[in-house]
Amino acid sequence: MALKERNILLVYILSFITLGIYYLYWLYKTKNELNELGANIPSFILYFIPIVNIYWLYRYTEGWAHVTKKDNAILYFILFLLVGIIKPYLVQRDLNEIARNYGKQQMMRQGMPQ
Repeated sequence: MALKERNILLVYILSFITLGIYYLYWLYKTKNELNELGANIPSFILYFIPIVNIYWLYRYTEGWAHVTKKDNAILYFILFLLVGIIKPYLVQRDLNEIARNYGKQQMMRQGMPQ
């Protein structure tokens, strides 16, 4: 599993500086990470097709909710759809936590002090 811990503020700054290109890269990378953790998010190409991108966003939200064990994927989907700027914060925060926990588990298995 190759989860990358990312600075949430940097995700926003780079997305702004690159006029959204980094945001697309971030979506692609986090989609792959979520799929590695058991989500079933379809191809990122669907994100670029009008109307279908709403379906893709729903599946992304559903995958994120599955991985993070959130109860109400539909509520988060509506939140992400209406207030999209919150998505990087919530998703990356949870992925960072998973990455930290995974790193701690790896260190414990190897007998390294924390």
